[in-house]
Amino acid sequence: MNPEKVKSSIFEGIRHSLSICKEARSGIIFICVLAVVMRVTLPYLGILMPKVVLDQIIANSAPMRFLIIVGGMALLLVAVNYLKAFTDKTVDLTVGIVVQSKVGLLNQEKAMTMDYELMENPEFIEAKSKAEKAMYNNHAPAVNIPKVMVELLSNCFGFLLYAGTIALIHPLILLVLLATACINWLMLSRARRYMEATRDKRSKNAKKLDALRDTLRRKEAAKDIRLYKAFGWLQTLYRSQFAIYRKDERKVLTKNMHAQLVDALMILVRDGAAYAFLIYLVLSDRMTLGDFVFIFAAVGALAGWVSGILTGASDLSKSNAEMGDILAEHDFPDRMNTGHGISLPSENELPPSLELRNVGYTYPKAESPALRNVNISIKPGERIAIVGANGAGKTTLIKLLCGMYIPTEGEVLLSGNPVGEYNRDEYYTLFSAVFQDIHLMASGILENVSQQSPDNTDRKKALHCLKQTGLESKIDTLPAKEDTLLVRAVHTDAVELSGGEKQKLAMARALYKDAPVLILDEPTAALDPIAENEVYQKYAELTEGKTSIYISHRLASTRFCDRILLISNNEIAEQGSHDQLMAQGGIYANMFKVQASYYQDFLPDLSADTSSSDPTNAADILGIEGGRK
Repeated sequence: MNPEKVKSSIFEGIRHSLSICKEARSGIIFICVLAVVMRVTLPYLGILMPKVVLDQIIANSAPMRFLIIVGGMALLLVAVNYLKAFTDKTVDLTVGIVVQSKVGLLNQEKAMTMDYELMENPEFIEAKSKAEKAMYNNHAPAVNIPKVMVELLSNCFGFLLYAGTIALIHPLILLVLLATACINWLMLSRARRYMEATRDKRSKNAKKLDALRDTLRRKEAAKDIRLYKAFGWLQTLYRSQFAIYRKDERKVLTKNMHAQLVDALMILVRDGAAYAFLIYLVLSDRMTLGDFVFIFAAVGALAGWVSGILTGASDLSKSNAEMGDILAEHDFPDRMNTGHGISLPSENELPPSLELRNVGYTYPKAESPALRNVNISIKPGERIAIVGANGAGKTTLIKLLCGMYIPTEGEVLLSGNPVGEYNRDEYYTLFSAVFQDIHLMASGILENVSQQSPDNTDRKKALHCLKQTGLESKIDTLPAKEDTLLVRAVHTDAVELSGGEKQKLAMARALYKDAPVLILDEPTAALDPIAENEVYQKYAELTEGKTSIYISHRLASTRFCDRILLISNNEIAEQGSHDQLMAQGGIYANMFKVQASYYQDFLPDLSADTSSSDPTNAADILGIEGGRK
């Protein structure tokens, strides 16, 4: 759906909001309709009651007749008042919460099911920022469209009822009231147009303010802020940005305030003129006392209905614009195939072959490509290392292979078929990955391994995977063993794992999934080279027979791989085995020698024993052979 079209269609916003409301709790729509009837009926009975009483008194009605008519009216008022109180409370306190909760669930569903690529798309990030602001805006929340509709329809029906009543007495009164209402509408429209014209600017200001606020609150930034005494600088930036934000928001409020002042002035004019005319009719014996009381009250109430219509229409317009922002996020299109796809390779065809043909990728809004002209074929079961300097494009290449990115040039093939022909989520089942940033869920250790609920977790399999990765000894020391909770920020009795323990758990997670393709995206960047090499060797043993892809900026850790791809200048500059690349004497060889020289300078004793065949020999691990660099 085109976001601009959504914003321009008020009926689409209403339909979508009511649909969400009905899906969340179907009975609320009926209560909203009943609330409209009660909001119109109760005040009408309230102004009708004095007329009925006066008419009965003036007509000298019999006591029984008086009691039946007036008593009946009183009982009806009590019943209607009760229903109005019930429906008002439901509409005012429940509708917004129900719709907001449902929209929140839809937001979560969107975040979990959309293309990963969208998370880094500037246009989507902007749409998401606007949607979040619309969700929690205090002026006219998009989630309250059903509530705004109740208020608007109540005022519309109330206006028609009271206007018809007043027109029967004298149409001139109605014309005066309508003329002043038009002036109010023009002022409110002016305020609304200004708000819409500045929406994007104010959204960007709010986004900057949120970013600064997040920086001041984040635990990761707290150490640097304290050590480098950055608080004063950041606080100055925050105050400066807040002043800009407040200035723009104040202009919007000022426009609205001017509209409200004009509304108050028009109320004075129209009510004064109407009341003067009514008094004239009574004094000239052209209106009964009962009718005077009734119409007098109706004129005052009509002004309220008119103001309510203008305010409600303005609020509905603003709410619809904000609903358009929410829809723009929800309807932001996925590019990947989430529908029917061709069948994945059969069990005896796994692990599959992978190929990139003339692949290039440019990030949205970027001026230059992150990767270009990439041509590689990965055989089933092959061990591939991807190396290169930071920012060379290693992780981008991995995301292309995983199907998280769609190439802007060329194509990625799996078993000879373009990746786009497979269903996206089915394609993901072929990959297990261990990334540098390891995410732990606030649940038990076994659920963190399976990434499933306790009922859907194979405990025996999960424990076996933990044993394979060497985390069993740590688990045995915990009071609740494998049922120990993680993430202390959520659970007070949880434990915190060290960096190495998190990596072991992440590897157990990858083993549990048992996918035919394993990807390790620098999960050991925080470890020293010897520890990293040991981890990679362990991974290699545990994933025998699978296609394995390793990313590292330490060249010595990936020498065991069948083939090494070196990325430089955003393309594959060299590829081959470690020995082949060293023999070429190119970029890889130079980088390897430079890295090895650092460890030789600091650890000269490691080269003492060059005859040992022990794979854990530190000098061999670091590429220091016989003291030569």
